[in-house]
Amino acid sequence: MTIALVSVYDKTGLIDFLKQVKSAADLHLIATTSTAKYLQENGFECRKVEDLTGFPEILGGRVKTLHPNVFAGILARDIAEDKKCLAEFKIPEIDMVIVNLYPFEDKLKIKLSQKEMLEYIDIGGVSLLRAAAKNFPRVSVLSKPEQYEGIAQALIKGKGKIDESTRRKLARQAFERTAAYDQAISSYIYGQSSEDENIEKQPLPVSTVINLAQYQALRYGENPHQAAIWYANGYNGIFPPFGQIQGKDLSSNNIIDTYCLVKILREIGQALKKPAACIIKHNNPCGVAVGKSIEDAYNKAYNTDPLSAFGGVYGFNEKVTANLAKKICEGFVEIVAAPDFEPEAISIFAAKKNMRILKLTGSLFDDPTYGSWKARDLQDFGWILEKEIETPVEVSQFQSATGGELPAQHTEDIAFAWAVVKHLTSNAIFVVKNGVSLGFGIGQTSRIASVDHALKQAGEAARGAVLASDAFFPATDNIESAAKAGISVIVQPGGSVKDKDVIKACEEAGIKMLFTGQRCFKH
Repeated sequence: MTIALVSVYDKTGLIDFLKQVKSAADLHLIATTSTAKYLQENGFECRKVEDLTGFPEILGGRVKTLHPNVFAGILARDIAEDKKCLAEFKIPEIDMVIVNLYPFEDKLKIKLSQKEMLEYIDIGGVSLLRAAAKNFPRVSVLSKPEQYEGIAQALIKGKGKIDESTRRKLARQAFERTAAYDQAISSYIYGQSSEDENIEKQPLPVSTVINLAQYQALRYGENPHQAAIWYANGYNGIFPPFGQIQGKDLSSNNIIDTYCLVKILREIGQALKKPAACIIKHNNPCGVAVGKSIEDAYNKAYNTDPLSAFGGVYGFNEKVTANLAKKICEGFVEIVAAPDFEPEAISIFAAKKNMRILKLTGSLFDDPTYGSWKARDLQDFGWILEKEIETPVEVSQFQSATGGELPAQHTEDIAFAWAVVKHLTSNAIFVVKNGVSLGFGIGQTSRIASVDHALKQAGEAARGAVLASDAFFPATDNIESAAKAGISVIVQPGGSVKDKDVIKACEEAGIKMLFTGQRCFKH
């Protein structure tokens, strides 16, 4: 005889599974009230948990399985002493626990109130899973519907019995499930700052668990000889961030570049709310622009550096049209990513069968969640966990270091410049005019080298442009180069001991300078 305790929120596949179990074993069921009702309506005889405990469900269902008669039946070992104890208290020995939890992670996606979210924190279900998993030498624990088919076949093959190696695997999966569940709840509560709390001032956790679920095998890692797997963060409401419409399998570089692309497009969209295009190469943009239309934005972004755009990752914050698809297909492109595509555009891309076409999840372009964590694995040096706090771009909050009114024609370019430079690899310099990228200084070991590189790329177009720097200027040589190139406005965090000298140099050169007050290094 197999006695199974059943308490499930997600009833997918349950009836078919229990029918298969019943065909392989003498099955007796015990279930919580709602699950028992469901089973009885589908033709199963079922004993209610309250009949086992002699105690009704209380507190609106918050307390129903937390009782010695339930947990003793699960935790009893296959030894004479425990069997004697169960017999004394007339407690049945439970052989199988079938439980899935309240869908806390799913509810995160729809942004319920705190009061509503707390009702989706499962207590009894987690306890049942842990108890059954602890006692895996005797008890089988099923924690998700995806396990049903394999276990049904194992029961049939084993003539109603499940071998210990399978029970051990089920136990491991149950503990993985409860660990991920607890981490999702912990992260949610951590992120719920009250009116008198500031996310920037909240301490990082004393300890934390990073729970990842294997999502997809990748073509390769950073290089072809490196294996890679893409994992999902179990409590990320946006995942998966895109669907692949066509093209070759993805590598880890493809995903990282697409992530960089989305961050830049989202930042621009929030700051300017205009059609935007961005071309990424090796995790940095080589062309980015806003325009009157998505095609206009693309033309401007592409013309920044057509040579570097070869083999790039192309992204847009609006629907890709058929005309735009034709232009993109004129060159070699690794990826095209956008929130939507015209049907004719998809047909055009189909001619380039290796080109990866990614339909981005629309909510990626919503306001980002500020105060998320970034984890870095330093191997022998351990891990570093830091808060990735990127405040929205608000030019009105910037300080005019050189005084005077800011020319209105530069306001949008200042927002655009700061929205992009914060996502470039340090030392980072970005030159922009009329919503079009002109020059990038990326990853140089000195700031003046980045400035000179960006200005050289911009050429004569730099006259009247805005230059943004991800960190302060340590010397006036940067200002001298900017003045010689004809830069009109400089945007930088400020905070150098040389600020007074730098400001004076700007004033003498007739350059307006703004301080943002926030450094944005990206290594």
